[in-house]
Amino acid sequence: MQNELKSAICFNDFVAYFGARGVLVLAWWMGAAHAVRIREDQHSFPFLQINGAAGSGKSLLLDYLQKLNGQGHCGHSLAHATQAGRAHIYTNADRPIVICENYEELPDHSFDWDELKQLYNSCPITINAGENHFQTRMFKGALVITASQPVECSDALSSRMIMVDLSAKDAQPTRIRPDAIAEVDLIQASAFGLEMKEREAWISNNIRYYGPAYQKELLEKYGSALNARTALNCSQMLVMLDLLCNLLSIDDGLRLETRKLVHDIAFLDTIPY
Repeated sequence: MQNELKSAICFNDFVAYFGARGVLVLAWWMGAAHAVRIREDQHSFPFLQINGAAGSGKSLLLDYLQKLNGQGHCGHSLAHATQAGRAHIYTNADRPIVICENYEELPDHSFDWDELKQLYNSCPITINAGENHFQTRMFKGALVITASQPVECSDALSSRMIMVDLSAKDAQPTRIRPDAIAEVDLIQASAFGLEMKEREAWISNNIRYYGPAYQKELLEKYGSALNARTALNCSQMLVMLDLLCNLLSIDDGLRLETRKLVHDIAFLDTIPY
């Protein structure tokens, strides 16, 4: 089953292009399939922020990920939407929402990014259903933010994110044509999403059982300067990475390289700005 699934999603081509950063994003995407259950158990699930200059592969990566759910590309710009429009985007989601923001095109009335904080814990969202009738709904999706540069937001919001920089100096050099990923068959790739639907208990139970040990390890390693929320986010990602490596039989070298990226996120959180 491992080799069949790896072949269906062209995993080797994916890794050859995106390297450990792609594996980290894929681990998050795996958890996002059951973000509701994880938030019920852990009271939170992190947002994913993917940054990179033009040509770094952001769109290619997002197209690939959405194919894993049997979807074509779909993205939103929150800054160009009204408050009511944004609320409908949040409440109608049952899978990862992709937010695409281009700083060069943002309007002067850009919204307050802190509006997203409530989605981290899945707080109720109130929407206007018309004629002064309001409805309260829960956020059932997960949130991906992609931009050409890191989002300018509060520490409270940034601590709710796992950030992946595709333009980093140590990013994996491209060894294949992007067409090898762009041409991944949607029907075949959706085998990943179908497999994830059957894995809710496996994913949520492992995060609940092993997450606290990883969280303790991170807090002991990086000390009191590490934000407890960041430690929780990173512990969830470390468990998801273990599960993904088990599911796809990923070699230890790549697992350790990806694990280091998670630890880098924790370490950077301890550095004062």
